[in-house]
Amino acid sequence: MEIWNAYTADGHLTNHSLTRGEPIPHGLYHLVVECIIRHRDGSTLFMKRASIKPSYPSYYEATAGGSALFGEIAEQAILREVREETGIELTTDQLRHHTHFVAHDDQCIFHCYWAETDWDKSAIQLQANETSNFIWVKQEDLEHFLETELVIPRQKAYVENLFLKHEKP
Repeated sequence: MEIWNAYTADGHLTNHSLTRGEPIPHGLYHLVVECIIRHRDGSTLFMKRASIKPSYPSYYEATAGGSALFGEIAEQAILREVREETGIELTTDQLRHHTHFVAHDDQCIFHCYWAETDWDKSAIQLQANETSNFIWVKQEDLEHFLETELVIPRQKAYVENLFLKHEKP
């Protein structure tokens, strides 16, 4: 059973807890974190979602992430999620917070990061039943990859805004 902290829409922690799979009371939200992983050589990690996933099966996702567990702050949750989903060990010093938003329909508060690492690119560990493959996309191939592959639309926009519309974040 996964337990989450409950927040108000403006991000204030409440005294309530939430349980995954149970309805979230009106006016309460849970914290979700996502992180785009960039290699020091300029390539970006994309993981292919398992074909059994209910949303976006077999799409590439540009982020590792998930729900923050009870007692975790955003930075702790993203370090854990990245480790669970990729095997990459990041530190808080590597995290760059790039956006946050509230998804009212899903009752989620999203904190989105990116991080640069020199992790061994061949040492990615896929999470069973979550992802089926991974690819590191070179900066010079990034625009073509985003145009030709199935990538979760919201995450595609993150990557475009961070790494294609600016020289360097």
